[in-house]
Amino acid sequence: MSRYAAALDFGSSKVALAVGEKTAGGIRIASYHDTASAGIECGEIINDFKVEEIVRSLVAQAETELQEEIGEVTVGLSGRILHGKNHSCQINRTDPKAYITDKEVREITRTRYNASVPEGEAIFEAIPQKYSTEDRFGITHDELIGMVGASIEADFRLFSGKRSILDRRVTILEDCGLKLHKAILTPIASARAVLSRPEMENGVALVDIGKSSTGVAVIKDNIVRDVAIIPFGGESVTADIKNVTGITNYWAETIKILHGQCCEEYAVENKKLVLKNENDSDDGEVEISLLARVVEARMSEIFDAVRYVIEQSGYAQKLTSGVVITGGSSHLDNIIQLAVAILGQKVRLAAPQGAITADSVEDASDVYAATAVGLVLETLDPKLSHAVEFKKESPVQPAKPADNGLFEDEPEEEEQLSAREERERRREEERKAKELRKQQEAQRKQEEKARKAQEKAEKKKQPSFFDMFFSDSDKDNA
Repeated sequence: MSRYAAALDFGSSKVALAVGEKTAGGIRIASYHDTASAGIECGEIINDFKVEEIVRSLVAQAETELQEEIGEVTVGLSGRILHGKNHSCQINRTDPKAYITDKEVREITRTRYNASVPEGEAIFEAIPQKYSTEDRFGITHDELIGMVGASIEADFRLFSGKRSILDRRVTILEDCGLKLHKAILTPIASARAVLSRPEMENGVALVDIGKSSTGVAVIKDNIVRDVAIIPFGGESVTADIKNVTGITNYWAETIKILHGQCCEEYAVENKKLVLKNENDSDDGEVEISLLARVVEARMSEIFDAVRYVIEQSGYAQKLTSGVVITGGSSHLDNIIQLAVAILGQKVRLAAPQGAITADSVEDASDVYAATAVGLVLETLDPKLSHAVEFKKESPVQPAKPADNGLFEDEPEEEEQLSAREERERRREEERKAKELRKQQEAQRKQEEKARKAQEKAEKKKQPSFFDMFFSDSDKDNA
């Protein structure tokens, strides 16, 4: 078994692959590569071929760098629409005097992935909020372990989205010879990468501003209380600049990055940006104050939506650590001042430096890498996500009604063995196929090298034009 864990972030601006390992000093990101997205919009894959080509390229880079094969990956889940709902269940225990075990409690969580959702949707995360027994109410997972009782009552927060978001990822991975290990909501992954332990305990809201959407995760007492995805991000700001000023999308994105700021009151008045193309002719002019006004309007809308999410979670007054902002569109000038004014919370910007070891690859500490790094962290050392290991016959697949309404019937031992053998057989076939492709590629390169060497040798044997000319002249003179 590989010591590495790999994770793919299917973002709208980039696709990133991070690979990490557990070390004595913490989790080290040993490889990080990303490339511009193609075929992805708002976290949803719309062109499988383009995305598959990107995944193959990223995996090949990582495998070459690490000199180790990547067999399975954890993926991030996003999308325009994410539904959250509260869910409670009560489980009657067969032996009230037996100690409650960690395995027993985790099995309760596992079965929540089969809870009823609208057709075409799947449960992405089932996060326990609190537990109760006959004697104790509102206790945590750790407090519950070791107790006794005739029943366990559990309160969950379930998050569901379009099933196709997950299915398309699984298909692409399989086409690339990869297996899905876990699927984790991207706001949860980003939170894990950039938040400190005190922040997650005391109460904090993580705001990840991406290209096409903004993810929000509300965390208190190290438990994810709510998650939401707002369908606006940096791309919305760029589109507003383009529409208001009449310039091209390229210039709108460029001046947003270089000169965009979130507070018009700080903008220099009566100053213009003169846009010059490669021929040194004018492509237009944009007033600095107008640019700031447009950026402030859209960013205010985004933060208004963030405030609504926080208020709806019921934790607006319990976020002692305030709000932490990350993401590729988080470094606009004066963004903290605007966020403080709208959210009424203390605010800081963050990147994943503190969550990984100092000897991790440099790019992994960049703000753009937060989600991919967080996916690796939650794979190797889960703290916020309760995603279970993916199996086609179990979680995030169509729910199968159980006899008692709570648990699925466990397959017979022979069926379990047969399924395990089938998975091992397929894994071995995929490994052999990948090895064969590598050998064929190496042979092709060797044959190409030999062919070029032969052509070079033959070219040396052939007389040049000047050799033939002077040779013929010498004969004529003779």
